Amino acid sequence: MLIDKVKYLQGYVRVRLSGYAPERFLNLCSNRNILIWNLEYREGQYEFCLSIRGLRQLKPILRKTRTKLIILERTGLPFVMNRYRKRKLFFTGIVLCCGLLYTMSLFIWKIEVNGNLHETDSNIIKFLEEKQVYHGLLKSKIDCEKIEEELRAGFEDIIWASAKLEGTMLIIDVQENLAVNQQAKDQQAREDTPSDITADKEAEIYSIFTRQGTPKVEKGVKVKPGDILVEGKNPVINDAGEVANYQYCVSDADILGLTQYQYTDSFPLQYEYKNFSGKESTAYGIRLFQCQLRLPHLSSKFSAYDTITDEYDLKLGESFYLPCILIRETRREYQPEKRRYTKTEAKQLAEEKLKDFCKELEEKGVEIIENNVMIVTDEINCTAVGNLTVIEPIGVPKATNMTDISQEGLIEDESDGDSD
Repeated sequence: MLIDKVKYLQGYVRVRLSGYAPERFLNLCSNRNILIWNLEYREGQYEFCLSIRGLRQLKPILRKTRTKLIILERTGLPFVMNRYRKRKLFFTGIVLCCGLLYTMSLFIWKIEVNGNLHETDSNIIKFLEEKQVYHGLLKSKIDCEKIEEELRAGFEDIIWASAKLEGTMLIIDVQENLAVNQQAKDQQAREDTPSDITADKEAEIYSIFTRQGTPKVEKGVKVKPGDILVEGKNPVINDAGEVANYQYCVSDADILGLTQYQYTDSFPLQYEYKNFSGKESTAYGIRLFQCQLRLPHLSSKFSAYDTITDEYDLKLGESFYLPCILIRETRREYQPEKRRYTKTEAKQLAEEKLKDFCKELEEKGVEIIENNVMIVTDEINCTAVGNLTVIEPIGVPKATNMTDISQEGLIEDESDGDSD
């Protein structure tokens, strides 16, 4: 296959040999290292292929052997170039196109984010732009390892990130941790710095299981933000029953607390209903780099309509994206109608919204044990208000306050002297 491509680039011809001594002609070609291939004998004549360079060396051999050559076919790039030699603009365009494609291949024209659930693509892309990673950046200026570190540091719920270049794409793969508090504890543990676990909200301790550290609360105790739940130092007691020293550690515990979430939602009973007529208007546009051009809608203007915008990236293959996007904008006409929820419909809608809110909490590892939300409907609005009692993990790490035993004893002595 490679040899065939080389032959095509160099150019070759297929010829027919006839005359007095064709066998002697072939022997002389072999002696002079003139390559001949695809040799065939047909009706007393020989047909074969040879390169352009070999063809130029045949004149003395033809004269000596009194043979004659007829060119049957010309194949290869030199013949194509010669055929279109007067079309200079055509070849200039090909060269410029190849140069433009090569230049565009040096830049990033698409950033793709995968694996994100809570963080939106736009938030991550905006964060990358703040870190000077954006569409149109030279690939040589992209440090994938640095991007991974900045993503992990910039988003608390991203525990793993991967960045790689593929064609003109920057592909970002992330993994989120829904239990952000547990992630913070794991990160603190990795740092191996003595730490306490403190309350991050008002709660009543539901359960506590301590693996490392000294628990300072028990089940049923009410705590406020900042209260120490587990202390990262264990007292060492001497024979006299006094604290002789402390052993410091990274506190590690599973703490569940009873907390409350306030819930409030309200919406009017009267609303606007969109009665779509079925009429649509479509217009197209193009965005090249940062410039955008859109054609106007040619059909009659709609007084009220919804707009749907579809964007299509231009690309060569799977990963060679170009800085060009085709835009299709569709307008769907509708007639606005004033409608009103019945009390039953309003209550169902309010319950669906409350159900969605509860679902979001459960996805974060929160267990709802009591629902005290009341739904009230008057002549104007439907209002849902109340609180949800839940069981959820509580506690965040905080650096342990290191205690000097000698200073602690000195303070106690001074206090005893003052009392005397």
